[in-house]
Amino acid sequence: MASALTAWLNQINAHERETAALRGGEAGHGHNSHGHGGGVGGNRAPVRRDHTDRTDDAVLNALYEAVGPSTTVLDVGGGTGRYAIPLAARAKHVTVVDPSVGSIELLESFAAERGITNITAVSSDWESAEVEPSDIVLCSLVLHHVPDAEPFIKKLGQKAANRVMAVEMMEFPGMIESPFYQWVHGSDPTPLPAIPNLMQVLWEMDVYPDIEMFPSTPPVLETDKAGALEYLRRRIAVEEGTPEDDRLQAAMTELLQDTPDGLAVKGVKPQRLGIVSWRP
Repeated sequence: MASALTAWLNQINAHERETAALRGGEAGHGHNSHGHGGGVGGNRAPVRRDHTDRTDDAVLNALYEAVGPSTTVLDVGGGTGRYAIPLAARAKHVTVVDPSVGSIELLESFAAERGITNITAVSSDWESAEVEPSDIVLCSLVLHHVPDAEPFIKKLGQKAANRVMAVEMMEFPGMIESPFYQWVHGSDPTPLPAIPNLMQVLWEMDVYPDIEMFPSTPPVLETDKAGALEYLRRRIAVEEGTPEDDRLQAAMTELLQDTPDGLAVKGVKPQRLGIVSWRP
């Protein structure tokens, strides 16, 4: 039986091979291609103008409880600042490490616009980043893109004076797209790792974390069918006007249902985020 770390590596590599094959050799979700050496995950969400005042995000509210005026935060893969910007309004200092130059520029621009001066942005992958330790090391929706998890996770602990806080999903990221993938390509995609896999990896590394789960959210894809079609074409590598596109649109007719929250996908579990945290 493969170790948890080996299973993690194999799972991500298999997912990457499938994605590359669909895209004609272009890797799809690797942590370098998406800026995850550091990460994208939810951190590439469009910057909101009310960022520093947000209280409508359960994960962010939990992070607020861990941060005070004397706290330093290191956000690994912080992207455009989904968490870094609001946390900077409450923390002593926030350092963001992310390899995406474009995301770092957006982060710095938004911080300057809001008069936030206690954010340092470091354009680098995590493995080679040279940064000082912080009280809290945050890593949101990044680890499921990191094949060689052990050194990455060890460095998180080495740079955390108090606690590592990893935000991940209970079901693998991309689950909401899986029914369409199967309908179009005739097979189920290899899932990326999720919280259950991360727990196994950490236990194997003699790390015994706490976990806090948050309320589930409906499996909503988009607010309208045009947006859903554009999103799915991009995510599962479908060209407009092809037989695959015909199958995709047939799948949308069958699988999408209108809800008060938007277009939800039939048969997909509600999505749940959690914070897996541990002391170094």
